[in-house]
Parts: sequence; C-alpha cells; structure tokens
Amino acid sequence: MMAESQTVLITGGSGGIGSALARMLVDRGDRVVLFARNQDRLQRLADDLGGENVALAVAGDSGNAEDLDRAVSAAVEQFGRLDGLAHCIGSVVIKPLHLLRLEEFDQAVHVNLRTAFLAVKAALKPMRSQNSGSIVLFSTVAVKQGINNHEGIAAAKAGIEGLVRAGAVSYARSNIRFNAVAPGLTETGLTASLLQNEASRKFSAAMHPLGRVGQPEEPAAVAAFLLGPQTSWVTGQVWGVDGGLGAGTPPPRASSGG
Repeated sequence: MMAESQTVLITGGSGGIGSALARMLVDRGDRVVLFARNQDRLQRLADDLGGENVALAVAGDSGNAEDLDRAVSAAVEQFGRLDGLAHCIGSVVIKPLHLLRLEEFDQAVHVNLRTAFLAVKAALKPMRSQNSGSIVLFSTVAVKQGINNHEGIAAAKAGIEGLVRAGAVSYARSNIRFNAVAPGLTETGLTASLLQNEASRKFSAAMHPLGRVGQPEEPAAVAAFLLGPQTSWVTGQVWGVDGGLGAGTPPPRASSGG
C-alpha cells in the first residue's frame, strides 16, 4: 500500500537544502509549499517541480509572523492540510566572541532561532487541529562539537535543539513530532565564501573524518526521512549529518607522496 501523500511547508524553500528537499518530497508524491523572500525564484522552482497541483510558491519574510501565517493558510487552502514543516533557514557567523558585535549576535539569534520559533508557532495551528504533524528544524554540528570561532552561531543553534526537545514533549499528545538535523559544513550558496578557493576547501574537508564537505542533498535526505511516516515513533532527536565531525576531529591525513 502506498503511503498517503503529505503537504509540507519548506521555509527557505529556494535555498540549497530547501530546494533539494522539495525535489525529494515531490518525487515521492508529496506536495510542498515553498516559502522565501524572492517570489520569482520560488515560482521558477515551483513550476519546475510540477506547478500548483504539487508545489505552491509563497513569498515572505521568515521573521514576520503574518507572512508565515499566510504561508500556512495557503497550504491549508490549496491542499487541505499541513502535515510537515521543514525550517531550512540559517546563517553563518564565524568570529571569536570578543570580536563579535552585539548586532551580529542579535542577527544570528534572529535568523536562526527567532524565525524557527515563529515558523513553528504558525505551523502548530493546523497541526494541533489535525492532531498530527512533523516538524524538522536545522541545527549545526557546532552545538555538539566545539569549533573555533563558532560561539555566536553555536549559541543560536543550541536554542534550536532546546526547542526541539521541549516541543517533542509538550506536543506529543497532539501526535506532533519535533526533530532536528545538524549538518557539518555543507556546500550551498550560504557557505560559498568559506569554500571559495582550493586551500579553504581542502582545509574544510580535512576537518571532517570522511574527508569532504557535505552536499545539500545529504541533510535534505535525512529531513525527508524525518518528515515521513517511517519515523512516526521518532521525536525529540538531533540527527547529525556531518561527515563524522560530531564524533571528533580526525588526525592529519598521511601524505601520499613518495
């Protein structure tokens, strides 16, 4: 028997991980509502995925509660329900704490934690009425594994993991699951400046025991799994997709030279 198709709201739907996730969900028969700021970019992706019967584009600001409520309402109006939320929004802040300006820290908290709070709050409305739902947020390996100069982003993303664990308990009776994906360095537009030359790419790859940076399809695949019915007994968990970095940093690789 085929699983019943679901409707999933993807915030940051036009980004590297968000768009990869959207393709995976549509490929397996689900419907998606893509949410981000750029309407034209969203609409091109929605059209490429198959149009409004399977993919709806809703432009808005993830820091605006009214915009998020509008996206949730659009999902329910177009597809009848909202089964999942994947909040694929974040930022990269790499700077030692003593040099991190308060405005930069506040921005990191806003982009990474406040937007997640608002997105979850909006999605809970139909999910509580339905008595079902799955919420997937994005953390970072830097919460689990101390990484140099990551104090700001690690603190902001630690809030994501706290939200996931508390939400999993608070909403279990409503059959709403909360989980998080915690990637290592993943090659997306957001991290392009960190991988802009061969030296920085080799350094970043060497940090990960598997010897490379991640691709957006890899954390997206875990998010798709957590949104699906196969994980209906999984909640309150943080899934590392980090090339082994969460287990520790590797020793230097031996030179292959003669």
